[in-house]
Amino acid sequence: CSGRVVTNNGGTFEILFNVDNTTLHGNNYGEYPVKLYFRKRTAPDIDHKFLCNEGEDDCSDTGHLVYLNHLKFKKPLQVYDDTNVPFSGKVFVADTEHPGAEGCMISNVEVCLIQERKVGSVLRTNETLASGVTNNDGEYSLPVVIGSRVDYVDLQYHGHQFRPSANSKFNASMAIEDGYYKDNDFEDFEKARVIVDIVGGLCDKRLGSSTVHMKIVGCDWNKIATPQPGDLKTFTQNGPTQIYNNVPAHLLDIQVTDVKNRNGERIYHIFNFFQGTRPLVRTIDLRDTNAADVAIEEAEEAENPTNTSKGTVEEDELKVGTADGLANIKEEEERGMELVHFQYDGTLKLEFEVTGDELACTSYSLENDYAGIDSLHVLPYMTGFRITVNPKYEIIAGEVYCDVVEDNLKLLVTNGVGIDGIGGFDEFLSEMREKNEAQADLLEKCKEGCEIDIAHDDVDGTKSNANVMEFFATGRPNIAYPYAKYMDFEIVGGTTSTTYKAAFVVTGYFSKGPGKSFALPTHKPIMVLRDPP
Repeated sequence: CSGRVVTNNGGTFEILFNVDNTTLHGNNYGEYPVKLYFRKRTAPDIDHKFLCNEGEDDCSDTGHLVYLNHLKFKKPLQVYDDTNVPFSGKVFVADTEHPGAEGCMISNVEVCLIQERKVGSVLRTNETLASGVTNNDGEYSLPVVIGSRVDYVDLQYHGHQFRPSANSKFNASMAIEDGYYKDNDFEDFEKARVIVDIVGGLCDKRLGSSTVHMKIVGCDWNKIATPQPGDLKTFTQNGPTQIYNNVPAHLLDIQVTDVKNRNGERIYHIFNFFQGTRPLVRTIDLRDTNAADVAIEEAEEAENPTNTSKGTVEEDELKVGTADGLANIKEEEERGMELVHFQYDGTLKLEFEVTGDELACTSYSLENDYAGIDSLHVLPYMTGFRITVNPKYEIIAGEVYCDVVEDNLKLLVTNGVGIDGIGGFDEFLSEMREKNEAQADLLEKCKEGCEIDIAHDDVDGTKSNANVMEFFATGRPNIAYPYAKYMDFEIVGGTTSTTYKAAFVVTGYFSKGPGKSFALPTHKPIMVLRDPP
């Protein structure tokens, strides 16, 4: 016996056997083979391919053998239609159209073709017809079975939102028949915000009016080129910090392309720092920032303490927070995940002061009389004094300075004011040590050089006024021209060296020893006799 049935809209079929044959009489325990063949042709001439035995065997031509028993009803059988046609398209970033492309293509987007399963009007579990990921060119191509229906396309990429592009051929509930289903393009319209700092030094000083340029990494959209094919999209930033909303939620390259003063003139030394032979480009990943925002906002709405995460692998620190703690985490997240920092430090300089300075004249020349000296000072013999050194970054000469320096910097001091190389110094020092050991220690302090930490004033966590203050003492005068003793300063611990050299003229009496000195007159003479007259 033989027969034929057609599957219903749900893809199911049922075959009822009611066979009256004498060979079957009285045999209730035997198994009877039945071979099933499956046929379907889609216009114009596509013969479908069917798989049996859980999808392992091709039974399109050979059929599939099943065995029936007496009183065994509703024997299950699953057959798979493996006839497919290509369903393809591209995925790109919205609002990034540029010559030769509809937008910046996105790789590694998971694309799933979904068919909704309904019984009557009730939606059952949806079926994924095919899935895959986009390649490096943002393209995907998936085999979809003829006769199926693509109700929607599910795209997964860092929780972003997608929609069919303006030129996409995709329509919801697209019936798959025959042919090549191409140009099913989608665009990622997820937006994010980025915070850009353009500051002078650790003081976050304002540099001027800056021009900020952004582009997506690996894409020619808004690319800086020579010659420039079209107008660049840039932003003007007047303050040290600015928030930019509605930027593409992707990997962005950001750079400062110009800095101008109040008169609209380019500040060349800062411009050259940001845009020299190798422009300074910061790259930031904004793909997951909105996902972190959603997690934090959901936690803020909860009444109970909640585990929250910053949403990045390298900073994925679980924290338990109350409402106040969550607010702090959100602020930290904004300043961390969404922050791009540009900092121009300028030139580090040293300012020097000394107490008790008796220098009164201005008729000397440092260049001629004291070559290589930054300042000249006059102090009396065997006198304690305090030096103050203020490291300061010169950002814009005469206008912008920063008096906060890095924590790793130290001041190297080499003191030659208290000691000398003239004969008798050891005896002099021993004599001074017997009289006042503390003052003798000040004479030798830092004679071989010593590194001193740089302190700051700190008010509520805000640093200022970098400084070093130390006490020293003058020794014997230098009786050889140019009668100066020296103290050297150098900033160490950084990538560049900043030095300062101070000259000290120590005034007072200098004993040359027995027979080598004479007493100076204490009164003016009342008569002068000359011989011969």
